[in-house]
Amino acid sequence: MRHAALALTVWLSGLHAALAQATNPAPPIPESGPSGSSSGPATAAATDFNWVWASVLIALAVLALWMFARKRQSGPPPR
Repeated sequence: MRHAALALTVWLSGLHAALAQATNPAPPIPESGPSGSSSGPATAAATDFNWVWASVLIALAVLALWMFARKRQSGPPPR
């Protein structure tokens, strides 16, 4: 349980840093090409934020596995 708490703390601090960086106001990215085209900087910005969602999904999967394992350790349900 101590390792899970440490992992959660490290993960949350990384998430906090990523969100703080993502919400930091930045100058607008100049678009080149017609409207709606996928420019290099815009695609790179979207890709940089994808790892946050991937880590959220991984954390939810780990939580689900942990809850399943705890339920299995508690034994059969009372009659």
